[in-house]
Order: sequence, then structure tokens, then C-alpha cells
Amino acid sequence: MALDKQFGFDIKRSIILAEYIKCWGMPESRQFMPDMPVELYVFPGEDMDQVTRVITIGLSSCKFSDDKRCNNELLMVLPYDVVDDQLEAVSQCIFKLSNYIIKTLGCNVKSADLIPEGLISVPEDWPNAILFDDPRGEPNELNHFYIGMQHVTLSWVVPIFSSEYELIKSSGIESFDAAVTDADTSLVEIRRDACI
Repeated sequence: MALDKQFGFDIKRSIILAEYIKCWGMPESRQFMPDMPVELYVFPGEDMDQVTRVITIGLSSCKFSDDKRCNNELLMVLPYDVVDDQLEAVSQCIFKLSNYIIKTLGCNVKSADLIPEGLISVPEDWPNAILFDDPRGEPNELNHFYIGMQHVTLSWVVPIFSSEYELIKSSGIESFDAAVTDADTSLVEIRRDACI
């Protein structure tokens, strides 16, 4: 990475990481994505949370093939024991998703965007379509970051079943939200049954 790009990345990392730490405490680990300036941080929840957050810093430093800048960072919220048992698989999933957004999709993702099953490999036994959503349940200050002139959005990555994907495609995100409420389930729990 050229010196000016590295400097810009270091500033971005400092700003975003400070916000993450303010909300979730210190991360327990960091991994680097090969071939892209994306870092993955793991934030274990407090004892009462029972969740671990796995989150990117640097996706918003990447550019699409049309030279436009990506304005997303990604968040997965998972049961703590899933991350403990499958951290490598979770990391690979997020790295592949980051690569897909930059090199295949070629545009920013927004709330209610979908990726059909089979395009991103997820850990075994997970729902394997992807929903992007607002980071529900997280502090509002994490929804967006302003870094100079860039407006960065944090997108919650939610693995969903193909039946849920089809419901969202045909009837909208509100129908899916209602099905989740009716099923009395949590989208954080990737070992759940399909809502429909």
C-alpha cells in the first residue's frame, strides 16, 4: 500500500475502531484479509450479551472497478460459542463476502439488499442466503461514520434461509420482520429454524 493510502487507512482505522471500542470494549483478536486492505476484529460480548461481534475495518477503503469508493463496513453478530468454535470459517465467510461486494457486486450494499444462496460460502449448517440490514440493537452512533467527506455505513450481515429470501423478494422486509416476530426467534441465532 502506498504511503498516502496507508496513512489514510490508519486514520480511518483509528476513527472507526475508537467507536467500536467505546461501544463494545476491547477486541480480542484481529485478522487481515489477503489481497485487500480489510481487517476483521472480534469483540466478545459481556457475560449477559451471550454474543460476539465480528466486524470489518477497511472495506470502506476499497474501490470498485469503476473507481468509486465502497462506503460499507460489515458486522456479524453471532452466539459467542459459534464464534469460539468456528472463528476461521466465520472469518472466511466475511472475507469472501467483502470480496464479492467489491469485485462482483461492484456497488454499496444497503438495508434489505439480498444475496441468494450459493453465491457466498457460509459455514456448514448455516442458512446460506444473505440479508444486509441496519445494525439493529446496536448503539445509533455505529450506524454511520463520517470520515472526512466519506459517509460510511455499517451493514449487519444476516444469514437467512432460501424461503426467507423468497419472502423478502416477493413481499418486502416488513413481511420477513413479521415472520421473525411470529416465530419468536432471534436472527443472531444461526442455528435457528426458518421463520416460514
